[in-house]
Amino acid sequence: MHFKSFNLPLFILLVLTVFSALFLSFWSLRQTKAVISQNTTPMYKLASQLQFDVIVLGSEPEAISSAVAAAETGASVLLLSEEPRVGGLFVMGQMNSLDLRTEPEVMQRGIFERWWRLVGKGSSFDVLRAEAAFQSLLNEAGVVVGLNGEITPVLNAEGNGIESVIFAQPELGQENELFARHYIDGTAEADIAADIGVPFSMGFSSMGLDARMVDTLVFRIDNIDWGALRRGINQRGISYAEVNDRVAWGHFAEDGQSLIKRYQAQEDGIRLRGLNLGLQDDGTVLVNALLIHDIDPFDEVSRAEGRARAEREAIRIIDFLKEEGVPGFTAASFGGVAQSLYIRETRHMETLCKLTVDDVLGNKVTANDVAAGGYPLDVQVLTRNDTGFVYGVPDIYGVELCVAVPTDTTNLWIVGKAAGYDPLAASSARVVPFGMALGEAVGIAAVQALQSGSSPVEYASDTTEISRLRSTLQQRGAYLPTVKDRAPTGPYQHKNFEAYKVMRSRALALGGYSNEPKLDEKVKSIGYVYLLSNVAKRFAGDEFLGQSLIAAHSDQSETLSSDKALEITKDVLCLMDYCDDDAVTQLMSPKALELSPEVTRGQIYELATSVAGLLANR
Repeated sequence: MHFKSFNLPLFILLVLTVFSALFLSFWSLRQTKAVISQNTTPMYKLASQLQFDVIVLGSEPEAISSAVAAAETGASVLLLSEEPRVGGLFVMGQMNSLDLRTEPEVMQRGIFERWWRLVGKGSSFDVLRAEAAFQSLLNEAGVVVGLNGEITPVLNAEGNGIESVIFAQPELGQENELFARHYIDGTAEADIAADIGVPFSMGFSSMGLDARMVDTLVFRIDNIDWGALRRGINQRGISYAEVNDRVAWGHFAEDGQSLIKRYQAQEDGIRLRGLNLGLQDDGTVLVNALLIHDIDPFDEVSRAEGRARAEREAIRIIDFLKEEGVPGFTAASFGGVAQSLYIRETRHMETLCKLTVDDVLGNKVTANDVAAGGYPLDVQVLTRNDTGFVYGVPDIYGVELCVAVPTDTTNLWIVGKAAGYDPLAASSARVVPFGMALGEAVGIAAVQALQSGSSPVEYASDTTEISRLRSTLQQRGAYLPTVKDRAPTGPYQHKNFEAYKVMRSRALALGGYSNEPKLDEKVKSIGYVYLLSNVAKRFAGDEFLGQSLIAAHSDQSETLSSDKALEITKDVLCLMDYCDDDAVTQLMSPKALELSPEVTRGQIYELATSVAGLLANR
């Protein structure tokens, strides 16, 4: 084997150069973070400029992505927020775990990927580094920023758009009326859109369920020995938990017994789920694991009360984990809580089009898409009686710009988790990397609409403009998947698949992580009773019908036979005033002839779909 001659002085010089660059980069980041730590309520006087091309309202990551994209496309951009810091959920909420889709390829690119590189490109990140990265992107793009003020939108004379926004900063003793041609609502709950009257549904109400995903408060643990934690988890294996250099997660189960499930909260309405632990640069650890029920997300007193319950419980949880001997927790201590609650779900705004669960699990990609996603439909806990649901995992799906456009406004766009998604689609689309990708598209679209003199509705409806937007996005490094027909997830060739989709459309059928709804599996009679009860409620808002059916068949624990299925179906029809044999025959024929002696899940979905159709026309 032969080697080229080795130049030692040149090598030493190269090493010193690289080391110096790394040191200066690290020193600069530490200096930036030090400034943030000392001044967490920066405010900017805005009197010198009152007119902008685009005003972005809110400082969530999705809003920042829109603002940066708009400024980089040539617009004068102002970002206003009532929060004292930029970064929203990632900074104020300290939610430092990333919900990513990187297989079979990285779907999060563009501005998100630029930010991601700045924070280390891992599955978790340091919160102060994240804040510095957001500020850097805003500064480099030339976005003017105003924080820690009260935002009040002013409607135009026609009442169908925003004329201006009043930004009041009492601590500075000033109030400005600020004007733009287009506005982007990037607040966490689409507060500005709601303030001006854009219609919306709340939580799962559009699916007939009065519930929304539960809230969380991130808390911090000090003095964890991460090395010991990592060694302990690796020794016990993945049945205990999983870990890498920045993240640990799991139920910490030994001998099949989950440590987390054994924990009994003392505070009412508080639950502990599997731990998500994220290591910070200073050695502290942030924990995403507390579930808080019964918060009114729009009531300050209710939020404060829920926050207090969670903070008290967090202290007990740390003591419990220490007592149970979790590796690395010997000296662990409570280090505080995030500045803001993590409110998972509130409004779903009505927009020009809607991303649906069928779009997501149908792997729908079109020539009009401006962003792509692939995260599982992961519905966190909805009530005190469930543990959450996974409705399926898409291969990939696209989203069109129209989900960001309210139908009856002339100059407003919406980005973030409250955009035009149905509740199940939102359980995937709500994740920040996807939201930042759509936010980037909206920022560019707003500027291009200004250039062509279009309203958001006109622009989003113009395929020529969308083609221009897609070209711009691709030039900027965004990911837009190849347009082609793709098979839906799950057993799409099964004869009961369409009925399964109907039940899934009201959150009544699951595919899980394996996309397997088990359509040929036998079911219990009581399972069919509860399904019909939920069909009555979610398709027709009729709770009485379902309650009556359950009262009549509450003891049905046997495997469902075809005769029993017909009996239960006839009972529900009678409760619907279709109590005659002709109605039963009409409803189930020829389906009744296809029932196996022991009825399958797919077959009860067929029967339930027929009942739902009758309910809709009752």
